[in-house]
Amino acid sequence: MAILVKSIEREFLLNTAMRERASLIMVAGGGEWNVLISAVNRASLTVSHAAPLALLHKGKTLDFRYNVRGQTIAFKARILEPGDKTVIVSMPDAVYKNLSRRYARLAPPGDLAVSFSFSGERYDLDFPQSQAYHAPGDDYLAPGFNPADLRGMMAEFEQKASGLASERGVVMYKNKKPEGPIELLAAATGRAFYMPNVFAGLPLTDPFSDRTILTKDDFLDYFLGNGIEKDFALDEVVRVERSRRNLGIQSELLVPILFQDYAIGYVSLINRQAGMPPFDLRIVETFTAFARALSWSLKLHGYFKDAPTLGDQYKTEVLDVSAGGLLFACRDQRLISALKENMPVSVRIQARRRAVEASGTIRRHFAGGEEGYFGIEFALMEP
Repeated sequence: MAILVKSIEREFLLNTAMRERASLIMVAGGGEWNVLISAVNRASLTVSHAAPLALLHKGKTLDFRYNVRGQTIAFKARILEPGDKTVIVSMPDAVYKNLSRRYARLAPPGDLAVSFSFSGERYDLDFPQSQAYHAPGDDYLAPGFNPADLRGMMAEFEQKASGLASERGVVMYKNKKPEGPIELLAAATGRAFYMPNVFAGLPLTDPFSDRTILTKDDFLDYFLGNGIEKDFALDEVVRVERSRRNLGIQSELLVPILFQDYAIGYVSLINRQAGMPPFDLRIVETFTAFARALSWSLKLHGYFKDAPTLGDQYKTEVLDVSAGGLLFACRDQRLISALKENMPVSVRIQARRRAVEASGTIRRHFAGGEEGYFGIEFALMEP
């Protein structure tokens, strides 16, 4: 998945590309050109090229991508001063690394129209929305938990948890909302609050390949995002850690229960008994699997049967397209709120007299201000 780099790393990557004379691909005029970065300044880059000058117009935005030290880097930059052998472009506002893109993306033809709809039933629920997206189904079945038997599954949960935690339970957000930074952040991100040893504090890193647990930086970003200055935000993080110790907690795990793009509750395990072993990563995996199975079980047992669904067709503005996917923008706030990474969608692409139906998945998501930007990776196409 593409990662947006911070300004310091951006300068490092660009300077490394210049110093090591890494070959960049520049997309211009519908073609690709090998170029080199010859200078990096605070506000601009100087790029050596052999592209026709007629393709390089002042103010035009160019796409660049390259590989450096095993990483695929991509960015867009606007032409400031075109030239026969060099072109000066603006310092890119955003640089992405770790791209898994299989094809080059080009600007869409003028007659291309794209609309899409949500794959399967999409619900409009009165639960806290989450940045994460979880589509419960048979592929999430976990050993030891049978979603078809809700009562038996809860009994299995009690059996597994009772030997590990002095307190355990399931809390639903049907008649209550998330309270405090721990519940709010877990619901918003879809990640678990995990403190295996409260005296060691919050985890500094997430050892899972898919982001699964909240780290100290996640809490710091949460407080900074709420307008708290950095020094005071650090104090708030310490206060979160201290609050667990003050409650006599030895080890704690809180796993949000996700259904589509909603946090509908959480699974809680707390150990207050000194001498009991701390919760390990295996326990995180077990009860994350239980939370997923419980979400599917609630769907099977009609927990959401009276909720309205979202079934509209949505039109979008396509920014670029390739054989592997497309990038689009929209201003529909309901759609921006509803679309999440890993969400399956159905896409209809129409150009001139030809129409193509495709299924895909949201792989990139950025919502800022009034506009949202999303990347769809195609999975299957039918003419």
